Amino acid sequence: MIDSLSFDWFILLLRVLFVFLLYFFLYQVVRVTTRELTALAASAAPPAPAPTGHPSGRLVIVDGGESALGPGTTFLLRPISLVGRHRDCTVEIDEPFVSGEHAELAIENGRWWVRDLGSTNGTFVNGQGVRVPTGVKPGDIVQFGRVKLQFVP
Repeated sequence: MIDSLSFDWFILLLRVLFVFLLYFFLYQVVRVTTRELTALAASAAPPAPAPTGHPSGRLVIVDGGESALGPGTTFLLRPISLVGRHRDCTVEIDEPFVSGEHAELAIENGRWWVRDLGSTNGTFVNGQGVRVPTGVKPGDIVQFGRVKLQFVP
């Protein structure tokens, strides 16, 4: 009798554990789905217009590397512009050596600055690696991975 009772309790414990794991799995699916839908809705929102009064800037492709971007392709910069492969970036470059969020170009006190965001293959201004925020002047060549662009005011 004692052996059969302990076996019944063991089976009951296994059933309760199975139900708990099943509900935990469903909770994780709902949590991930909600997070993905929230991110998708946020990326579908139209971008905010750039404030006026700031000097504008452009990046013009000089060498597209392995991307489909040809020389002369122009990107208009916002006061704070992200560069990378991610589709939400201001300057979207689909090239294997460019990170998802590779670098940031921002204007501060009337001057443009480039800052590497921990990219794998680096950011360069006129061939020099960017370790700290670096000023960019008209005509400078800015390189993200293997893609080279010229900064034009």
